[in-house]
Amino acid sequence: MNRKIFRENDRLVEAIEAQDAKSCRRQLLSCFLASLMSLSAGTVIAGWSPTEGSFTDQDLKRWSTEQESWIISIYVFGALIGALPAGFLGQKYGRKSFLLLLAIPMIAGWIICLLRLESMLLECLGRFVCGLAVGATTVAVPLYAREVSSDALRGRTGVFLDFMLCAGILYAYVARTVLQGVRQFCLACSMVPVVFVLLFSCVPESPVYLYNAGRYERAASALRWLRGRRFNVKNEFDKIEKSKCHDDELFDRSGKMSAENKKFLAKVTMISFGLVFVQRMSGAGGVIQYSSTLFKMSGSTIEPNTACIIVGTFQLVTSGVSFMFVDKVGRRTLLLISSAVITTCLVLLVLYFSLIENETQTDSPWRISLLFILCMFISAFRLGLGPIPWFISTELSPALYGGRIQSLAASFSWTLSFVIMKSFKILVEANPVLLWCLFTAFSAAGFLFVLFYVPETNNKSREQIHLDLIG
Repeated sequence: MNRKIFRENDRLVEAIEAQDAKSCRRQLLSCFLASLMSLSAGTVIAGWSPTEGSFTDQDLKRWSTEQESWIISIYVFGALIGALPAGFLGQKYGRKSFLLLLAIPMIAGWIICLLRLESMLLECLGRFVCGLAVGATTVAVPLYAREVSSDALRGRTGVFLDFMLCAGILYAYVARTVLQGVRQFCLACSMVPVVFVLLFSCVPESPVYLYNAGRYERAASALRWLRGRRFNVKNEFDKIEKSKCHDDELFDRSGKMSAENKKFLAKVTMISFGLVFVQRMSGAGGVIQYSSTLFKMSGSTIEPNTACIIVGTFQLVTSGVSFMFVDKVGRRTLLLISSAVITTCLVLLVLYFSLIENETQTDSPWRISLLFILCMFISAFRLGLGPIPWFISTELSPALYGGRIQSLAASFSWTLSFVIMKSFKILVEANPVLLWCLFTAFSAAGFLFVLFYVPETNNKSREQIHLDLIG
């Protein structure tokens, strides 16, 4: 009799474990498919370097350094504009629906670039339109991931944005090297959002959005698809309702916010903006965009496009490592490790460019070391500072303010990125040692900021994080 009971219990446990595994797979699948839009954004970030790629189109002009800096950086101007209304629009039209709509400007931008390569104005217009979608994507994807994921998976689904950005960057590096013309490259990049629409249409809308919109049956259906047929929908609805009540408690009866809650929101905003500042002022954006320029300046014997592909592969692999460890090691620990290694790499870059300034021999052994330094730098960036600032504000913020803070933080991020992209090549060619010294100082300060101000959010509810921040 006891053996029979034990066998039944074992079968029940196995069934529950199988259901949990299926639930995890579906949540990860939904966020992965949403992040295909991030892959498309990655092609915009890294795929356009006309004076340094292997393109051979006769109608592709060789732009001056100033013109090239505008062509490359103009998408960032679009991104900082596109990020601002993204939280509001995602809340109004639905996280999934808004993401699907973002494919329209992405495809349109690539088509403009595809048809009018001989016009700098239209090249910039195409890149700007793509940038609108890029900026909105960096807001919409983390918000969707946050609302379809359980607390135990929140870190991994949050990292998908950065992981797929890395995949898009590598895709662009390889396509830029393999394809024989810019038009073929633009066509290859325009296909990514098309694939995204076809695949992402098959997953459900955010259940949190559906519940808040009063579509309770659809919300229940979405939850069962994501978490399993036996999932206790009522408990999840209670959690959503509790979160709404928690947001309401930020205000007193007169509609004013207490001093304590103002301090809490100010702290969330400071941490969100601070991490974005540390992320951008590490100089990683400039390194990714101008990798081939750095290798040309160093006189390295490695072909610049090959070196870019190697660096892109390293950042994709390290982003995958972050995906595996972010829910085990924790956000704060990964940020500290990432920031410490980045600061070390920046010190090495200062030493490297100091040495090669007076180096006249092209076969100097010092020149090959740049590839190793950049690979270590980008790998460390993708381990923590690359992915975590994109989604941590959605964990820290109350649900009512999550979209707004994420939009403002993303727009601030792209504003800093625009400044860096526009000035990086000019500054690195004029005085590379001074530029790397500045990035080193910002990165060291960023390590201290993470150490003293950033809390751990791993596997914690919004209520627990709120208590940690006001405690």
